[in-house]
Order: sequence, then structure tokens, then C-alpha cells
Amino acid sequence: MAAPVGALQHAVLVAVPLALVVLIFVTPGLIGHPQSPAIPILSVGVAKQPWNATYNETAVLYVRDALSNPLYDYLAINVTGLGNYSGTSWATSGTRVPFVLLKFPVNATRIANVTAVAIEGRAVYQYNATIEFRFDQGWVFRVTPGGDLSYRDYPVFSVTMRREAP
Repeated sequence: MAAPVGALQHAVLVAVPLALVVLIFVTPGLIGHPQSPAIPILSVGVAKQPWNATYNETAVLYVRDALSNPLYDYLAINVTGLGNYSGTSWATSGTRVPFVLLKFPVNATRIANVTAVAIEGRAVYQYNATIEFRFDQGWVFRVTPGGDLSYRDYPVFSVTMRREAP
């Protein structure tokens, strides 16, 4: 007995879409879900928010992702005062968070070593610098990156953190 005319074409028209649907659901499990690359940045600013009677401004530092809001395994900022402010320090950290924020008092001149760390999976990102908070007709951040001998002045400071070699 012979197959009816057009049965093969009908079978192909039914089988191909079903195979594509199965492929759509099976493929992600086979290759894994792609993750967006982490691009943590450190931003530094000064808020016009009095800290107390002595300090009339508040420094604000935060680490966040430049593109999205992934949950980092670990984020931290550590600030250690230098010069007239040696012996002072501020720190914050968090696990499984999208960002961390650190505030501390600042006046016309404060110099501090700043270290920021972000860890996502096996990737470790870090940024080290000496930052001088200067007020001269507005806030200026005089930044000397770790390992450099020269500085640059910034009216607003934000930098991409470097990925450390494994």
C-alpha cells in the first residue's frame, strides 16, 4: 500500500517546527547561560551635607557596575587618612550586593589612601589611589593612582576598576 499523496510533506511541516521548539528549550541547558561581563567602577564625590559642626561636607565613595546591577560576591571600600588625618579610617563592605557606599567627613583639604575591591566569581577587580580632596572655588579631586608618582585633578572622579591577573 502506498502512502497518500503529500503525506511526506505534511509530516515535514509538522516535524520541523516541533524540532525547533525542542531546540530552543534544550540549547541553553547544553551551553549554559551567558553572563554579562562585570565592569565595576569607583566613583568619588562630595555632598553638600554637613557631617557635624566641624566638617561641613560629606565625601561619598561608591562601587557599582557600569552596565547593569549584578550581585557581586564581595564589594569593599577602605579609606585611610594621611597627613593631618593619619590614624583615621573608614571602611564598608558587602556580600552578594549590587553596590557599596561609603561616607565620611571632609573639609577644605583631606588626603586619603583609597582601596576598592570587587569580586565576582573568580574575577577580582581592584583600584588603589591617593586622593586629595581640595576646595578651591569648588571641589577638586587630586588623584594619584597606585604605583604612579604624578597626579591629575578632576572636578568629578570615576574610574573603571582593573581586573587582577588570576
